[in-house]
Amino acid sequence: MPCWRATARPTRLAAYDAKQGGSVLVDTLRAYLDHFGDVPQASRALGVHPNSFRYRIRRLRDVCGIELDDPDARLLAQLQLRLMGRDATGDR
Repeated sequence: MPCWRATARPTRLAAYDAKQGGSVLVDTLRAYLDHFGDVPQASRALGVHPNSFRYRIRRLRDVCGIELDDPDARLLAQLQLRLMGRDATGDR
């Protein structure tokens, strides 16, 4: 898959979350990546049950098609999320 397509996935996820009136899936992806895929730690950080967290991971895969088993896709998603966060806060 071309790199430019993989970087669009978190943006697609953010658009989906905006339609749903929140940021649940973006926050889930961010927590998953920040905790290096450790579901118990990531779910604890969000204050949800690990099974709920796993459901959210499956849901975000369905929504944006991200391959979390691919290290390159994880790296690109992490960078995109960081850039999205900077845009939201106005940081340069």
